[in-house]
Amino acid sequence: MRTIIREDLGFYNSVLVGGVYEFEDAEDDFTKPQFFIEPLKYCIDKHATLTVIVRDNHTEKAFYERVPTINLNNHIQVVQDDALGDKEVASDETTKIEQHFLSILRLPWSSSFPSWRVVILPLSALEISGRSRCLITFVFSHALGDGISGLAFHHTLLEAFGKSIDSGNSMLYTTPDRELSPAFDTPERLSISWSYLLRPLLGALLPTWLGNILRLKASVAINDAGTWTGPPIFVNPNEPAATRIKLLEIGNTDVTKALSVARKHGAKLTAVMHQLIIRALDKAVPDPNVTDWLSHTAVNMRPAVGTSDNEMGLFVSFCFQTHPRVNGSSFLSEEDWAAARLMTEKLAESATVTHDQPIGLLRYVPSIRKWTVGKIGQQRDGSYDVSNLGAFSGVLGGSKSAGQRCELRKMVFSHSTSPIAAPLVFSVVSVKGGSLVFSVGWQPGALGLPETSEDEFVEGICTSLREGFKTLE
Repeated sequence: MRTIIREDLGFYNSVLVGGVYEFEDAEDDFTKPQFFIEPLKYCIDKHATLTVIVRDNHTEKAFYERVPTINLNNHIQVVQDDALGDKEVASDETTKIEQHFLSILRLPWSSSFPSWRVVILPLSALEISGRSRCLITFVFSHALGDGISGLAFHHTLLEAFGKSIDSGNSMLYTTPDRELSPAFDTPERLSISWSYLLRPLLGALLPTWLGNILRLKASVAINDAGTWTGPPIFVNPNEPAATRIKLLEIGNTDVTKALSVARKHGAKLTAVMHQLIIRALDKAVPDPNVTDWLSHTAVNMRPAVGTSDNEMGLFVSFCFQTHPRVNGSSFLSEEDWAAARLMTEKLAESATVTHDQPIGLLRYVPSIRKWTVGKIGQQRDGSYDVSNLGAFSGVLGGSKSAGQRCELRKMVFSHSTSPIAAPLVFSVVSVKGGSLVFSVGWQPGALGLPETSEDEFVEGICTSLREGFKTLE
C-alpha cells in the first residue's frame, strides 16, 4: 500500500535497472522490437509479477489482478539519440545513459496493462572485437517490485537469450495462470513487539510539543536539531515526482581495491560507502550547525523469509544509522573503520531478523494515504538513502551454435526520488569483475539550494566519492 498509494498520489514514478549487453552474433538485431518477443515471453512465464495490474489503487484496499493477455507492443521500446530531446547527446557513455534515464523516468504508466517495459538504447560497438552493444533497461512500477526484482529480471532475460525458444512471433501472449509469491510484510512473517511499537505510536498520538520534549516521533528514525535533512517536505503541484540524477562510475580497479581493503578491516563495501558518503557531505555542507547525518539503508529481506533473490516482488525493510561529522578527514581512521565494522554487523543482522522490522510498523497506520499526505510540510526523516543491489553474478547468455551469444558487462540502477524521501538518494549496483555505478538522485529544491546550484553540489559529492575510493587503505 505504501508504494501503490505513493504512486497514485503522483509522488513516485519508476524504478530502472539497466544492463549493458554485448552481442557476439551480428544477426542479433536488437534495434527491432521483434528481437525481444521470445525472450520476454520466457520472462513472463517465469515471473508472475509481470502479468498483474493494480486495481482500486485510489483506495486503502488495492489489490493485484492478473491480465489474461499481454500485448508486448506496450512493453518494448527501442530509442535512438534523437529520443533524448533537444539536449545535446553526450559523447561519453555514462553521461549518455544518464540523459537516457532522465528521459524515461518521466514516462507515465497506463492502468490498462502491467506497469513495466523494456527500453533499448543502442550503444557504440566495441572497436576491438566489433561486438554490438546496447543498454536494456527494465523499467517498472515500485508497486510491482523492489530493486532486486530488476536483477531477477535480467538474470531471466540472459537465460532466455541462451535458449532456443519457439513461442511464435505474435506480440499477443496469453499469460500463465500462476500465483504471486506470498506477501512479505504480514504479521506472521514480520512480528512487532509492543515495546517497539510504543514510541512511534505515542509520537503519532501525542501533541507535537510533548512528543518533541519526550523525543517521541511517528517514525523509528530519530534526528535532532543538528541533523541535516534539507528543507521541509514539499510537493511541486506541476510535477510531484520530479527527479534529477547524476551517474558516477567507479572502475573495476578501484572497486577491487575497495573490496580488498574493506575485507582487511572486517567490513563490507556498503558500510564503507557510508563512510565515503558522509565525508563527501562534510565537504559539500560546511554549515557548522550540522553535527550529524542520518542514513536509511534498504535491506533485502528475501533470505530472512526463505525466498530466492530471483523472485520478483517487494521484500525490503530499512536500517537507520546516525553518523557524526568527520570534520574534514579524507582518510578513514581506526575509529572510522570500527564504525564501518559495526554498521556491517547491523546491516547483516537487519537482513536476518524478522522481528521488529521498521516496515512492519506500517500495518498499524490507520490510513496510508493520510499518513503519506500528512508528511508534507514536516521535517524529513533522514539525510540520505542508500540502496545497494550488490554485484550482478555475470551470468552469460548461452550459444546459438558455438561461442557466447551475449554478455552483460555493466549495470545501472536508478529510480524516482519521492518528495517524502531524504534529500539525497544513492542507488548502487555493480557487475562482478566490472565497474560499480552510483546513481545520485534528488528532488529539485530538496537540497536547500537554488536549483541552478544543485548540479554543482551533487557533482562535488560525486568527485569526493571518486577520490574516496582511491584513498582507501
